[in-house]
Amino acid sequence: MPASEVGPIRAVLYRVAIAISVLVTVALVVYVDRDGYRDSSDGPVDLLDAFYYATVSLSTTGYGDITPVADHARLINILLITPLRFLFLIILVGTTIEVLTQRTREQIRQNRWRSALHDHTVVVGYGTKGRSAVRALLDDGAVKAQIVVVDNDPDHIADASDDGIVAINGDGTRADVLRRAGVEHAVRVIVAVPKDDSAVLVTLTVRRHNPTAYIVAAVRESENATLLRDGGANGVVVSSEAAGRLLGVAAS
Repeated sequence: MPASEVGPIRAVLYRVAIAISVLVTVALVVYVDRDGYRDSSDGPVDLLDAFYYATVSLSTTGYGDITPVADHARLINILLITPLRFLFLIILVGTTIEVLTQRTREQIRQNRWRSALHDHTVVVGYGTKGRSAVRALLDDGAVKAQIVVVDNDPDHIADASDDGIVAINGDGTRADVLRRAGVEHAVRVIVAVPKDDSAVLVTLTVRRHNPTAYIVAAVRESENATLLRDGGANGVVVSSEAAGRLLGVAAS
């Protein structure tokens, strides 16, 4: 699944900045023209009163404790502050609607992506073992569009994205994360997480949601291989033994 876009976040921050600018503008206008306003509690209007008036006016609360009494102050309210009030409300309402709409569009896009994903390969863990497994798949003729990586390390997610592989950021032992990767429709799953206990949990979770997928898992210690096979793994690679055999071959 493609990574989430940062555009909406920037748009929200941009609108918040505009809203703050509008608030400050109104407060400064009121403060400059403070002689045209009266505070029913203590008379003169200071800078704090100006910001208070701007806040309650723009939010349409309007308690009425600070009011324009001079004609020019009322004219400024009509010609300047009222349009800014509408702008302020449009910014707030528009931002809320955009965020909700963006979330809905993203959810629809994710659902379509998952429904179209079948017979793919899920690689849980994109460390050294996971990257090597993906390279082997690609060398064997697999296409990148049919490979999905699951990892909770942001650096590994970035590496997968740089390699052109769809990456899901999350804990591979969690069922909801694996479902986001479409594990129930996967034809094979490669478990390449760094810890043996995590490998067992991932294998159990995958097998529960996909009884037919071919699962290959890597473990560090040979005594954990039986647990993986009992948990549903079709193939188990013991990394310590494999490394030892390679060392022996290299030394012979």
